[in-house]
Formats: sequence, C-alpha cells, structure tokens
Amino acid sequence: MERTGRISKLFLIILLFSMIAITMSGCVYVNNKDWDDMTPEEQEEVRQNFEEERKELEEDFPSDSVEGKFTSYILDKVEEGIED
Repeated sequence: MERTGRISKLFLIILLFSMIAITMSGCVYVNNKDWDDMTPEEQEEVRQNFEEERKELEEDFPSDSVEGKFTSYILDKVEEGIED
C-alpha cells in the first residue's frame, strides 16, 4: 500500500513540475523571446510565479520525505535556470 502511495505522490510531483516547465516555456515563447531577450519586468514576473509555485510545493512535500527531497532538487535546478 505504501508503495502505491509513493508512486502516486511521485506522479503528482512530475505532473506539477511539467506544469511549471510548460508555464515557464509559455512565458518565453508566447512573446517569441528567449529568456535573455525578455525585459527585466517579464523575467521578474516569471520569478514571482516560480516562487508562488515553490511555496505551494514545499508545503505539500516536506523536505524530510523522499518526495520532498526530490521536489527540492528539481526546484533548485529550475531556480538556477532563472537566476543566471
């Protein structure tokens, strides 16, 4: 039973990260711009949206669980991409 629950949570995490990726890529490609071509205001909007999503995910998946560690790792990688 516990294994099925973990698989369900992992699936949910992957789904949520896919939604973040689609949202971020949509922000870039709707305007037909790369990240570097976006205005500082547009980049800040993406960062704010990311921070909102990050808070929700960190609340849903505490860092002391396997799912939480995976979530933190992916969020850190996404954050690196938007901070560079």
